Amino acid sequence: MRQVRVLIVCGMLISGLWGAQSAARAQEPNACRALAQEGIAAAARACSAAGADTACYGHTGVSASSAEGVALSNVGQIVPLSQIQGLTTQAADLANGAWGIAVLNLQAGLPEGAAGVRAALFGDSVLTSAVRPEAAALQTLPVRTFDDLPVLLRAGASKNFPQITRLLFNQVGAADGRNKQNTWVRVRLGELVGWASVNQIRLEGEIESLPIRDDRDIAPDFLYTAPMQAMTLSNLPPRSKPACSETASGLLLQRSAAAGDDPVRLMVNGVELSFLSATLALRAAPNDNLDVMAIDGVVTVRSFGVEATLTYGEMLQVRLGGADGLSAIAAPKEAVRLPFAAVEGVPLSLMPKALSCLAGVLPSDPRVAARSGPSEKDFTSLFFMSPAQTYTVEGWNVDSDGGKWWKLRNDARAENWVPQNAVRTVGACDQVEQVEVGLRAGGGGEAAGGIPGGGGFAPSARTIWNAEVGVDQLVGTCKLGALNYCAHMVAISPSGSGLLYRGQEIAPYYLTRLRENVYAYEGRNGMNNGRISLVLTFTSPTTYTLTQTLILDADPDCQHVNVVNATLR
Repeated sequence: MRQVRVLIVCGMLISGLWGAQSAARAQEPNACRALAQEGIAAAARACSAAGADTACYGHTGVSASSAEGVALSNVGQIVPLSQIQGLTTQAADLANGAWGIAVLNLQAGLPEGAAGVRAALFGDSVLTSAVRPEAAALQTLPVRTFDDLPVLLRAGASKNFPQITRLLFNQVGAADGRNKQNTWVRVRLGELVGWASVNQIRLEGEIESLPIRDDRDIAPDFLYTAPMQAMTLSNLPPRSKPACSETASGLLLQRSAAAGDDPVRLMVNGVELSFLSATLALRAAPNDNLDVMAIDGVVTVRSFGVEATLTYGEMLQVRLGGADGLSAIAAPKEAVRLPFAAVEGVPLSLMPKALSCLAGVLPSDPRVAARSGPSEKDFTSLFFMSPAQTYTVEGWNVDSDGGKWWKLRNDARAENWVPQNAVRTVGACDQVEQVEVGLRAGGGGEAAGGIPGGGGFAPSARTIWNAEVGVDQLVGTCKLGALNYCAHMVAISPSGSGLLYRGQEIAPYYLTRLRENVYAYEGRNGMNNGRISLVLTFTSPTTYTLTQTLILDADPDCQHVNVVNATLR
């Protein structure tokens, strides 16, 4: 039960990050929905003719800052990005029908004709250019080690900052800045940047010729010199202001590129993003976190010299701080599942590529059970939808009363169905097609994936088992102690040619049939904090033995091995 509570709390925290819907707003869902629909439609019409490297006033509540006196004051106005220093959009306001939306087309230094990035700044957001066009042409001085000992390049001008990388013997770095005391220099080494003590390096040239930089500046600004290729995003801190859940705040990015195109590269709050084809939502709270959410595609995230890869349905955070409270001050945190609260209210339909229909629930919503088919009467309950996850809809059908149900995508090939009127959705849900229904619970017949249970002693209908877990056997070098598992009940359901196995975790595992009576799963565990292997062997129609091997990310050299013996209830 502890694992379930942790997941729900995580979903609640991130839901708060994106603004909890207040009681007053909850009484006006139709007004919120109407404002969102009107704002997105207006921005799509107003900005349809915007070209590359431009910003467009999409919907009421946008202002711009510019050293050249350029202003965005009318819906539909389009200006070059090179003339814009910053953009501000207004939070949703039902009283005056405002919800600021600005549409940007970023070429990000890619060749003319190459696919660029469509972006939308929306809600309570401020976007400021962090581009320094002169950065690439700044004078630099060669830097070498004194001898064959490496020199640590750190995240700031002090030994108290963590290591970013190392300057090795025979390597040549390029110093492009110094601190006020002339005791540290900022060094470029390939695409990485770090600070080196002048007492540990050979600097070829006069240190006073280098510009003074903030002693925590490690942004590789020389790589991001096109208009708005580098930017700083700011949103109000969590729970600062209630808003309609249908009208969120943040920055939305999308690029649909061909396989032969070069990846696009952007830098947001000092965090580097690289992707070929993806849809991302971002939000930045001062002295808190930059949230990077992969709604579609794959993106590489780099901060403090550490790279992380996000795939669709995942999000990660990067800690923000520094003098402005908005600069990355740490490596990316571990990726987690993308909670639905993070995508609700994001104007996805403004993007040129139609996205999948996404479904989910908020922590405040009633529990919704996913079933093995579109009916509460005819199909069994598999699991409850988690607020800490966003689900992709891949089809629909109706129950015997004519009620519409969504079929959720499941990489484990199970059939998961939820009532349409019980969940929230975003994306191109009107384009989802009707699909056939697969396996009926307890039917005992053949399904699209094969014979339920695969023969042998495997059950042909949903069954409940009493499971006794043996002592945790530690294998390898273990920093953490043994894990204590209690006896529990397990639900096993046939699904195609395999089985759905649901124990204490919030979602079931799909076990693939290896041979008669033997089924297995290997991959991430339900808590997403390690890898797990399950091998289940039916020893009779009423008994099975399962060997579970868990390797936690926090203790990668240790295996936790447990043997489970179960009897049919």
